[in-house]
Amino acid sequence: MQEHTTVSTRSTEGKVLVVWIVFERRAGQKVTGESLYILFGTQFLIGREEGCEIRIMDERISRKHSLIKFTDDGARLTDLGSTNGTYQNGALIEDEVMLMSKDKIDLGHAVTYRVRVCSRVNKLSSIRLSSSGEIYLLANTEMIIGRFGEENHDTDLMIYDPSIQLQHCRIEHFYNDNFIISLDPKNPAKVNGKPVKELGLKDNDLIELGDTSFRWKIISLT
Repeated sequence: MQEHTTVSTRSTEGKVLVVWIVFERRAGQKVTGESLYILFGTQFLIGREEGCEIRIMDERISRKHSLIKFTDDGARLTDLGSTNGTYQNGALIEDEVMLMSKDKIDLGHAVTYRVRVCSRVNKLSSIRLSSSGEIYLLANTEMIIGRFGEENHDTDLMIYDPSIQLQHCRIEHFYNDNFIISLDPKNPAKVNGKPVKELGLKDNDLIELGDTSFRWKIISLT
């Protein structure tokens, strides 16, 4: 049985960041149990071993199972000689493969992720991995949050809320700091009830976008 997954992210400077976004209200309605993890970095190790960026505590997962790496031309997935294999759309991965939107990635027949690739100006922006248990958004140094829309291909995190702009705000990660930047001065993001143009984020800040709010929880930053 799969245990709860823990996540850590190491930047190129060796820092470790774990951010957990926990929704409190969406489209004006109170919600519980809606959350996702944000990971900033350029490569993400998946496995059972402590220190993996995405850690899955399941015996079918090898200690170092697979690797997702951001490159100039996209995101690449590599199996690291795992015992039970890594599969892309049912095919066993033997060489490095490019991740594409709508891919299904099966890790050791323990967990399956659906993939969404987001690009801006023909450059990879983020990878979204979603399973029945948890959602991870893998980004390099920034992500854009906005309203859900079928045409909204270049927004990293889309939220079902008509009061949110298609591209409402940008969150940047720089060394130990995280910043939120409003993208529409007429409908700015709010942090702890105050409209902001640009502001550094702190643990447990309440972020409001339109009629949606969520907590920015820093799980680990060392």
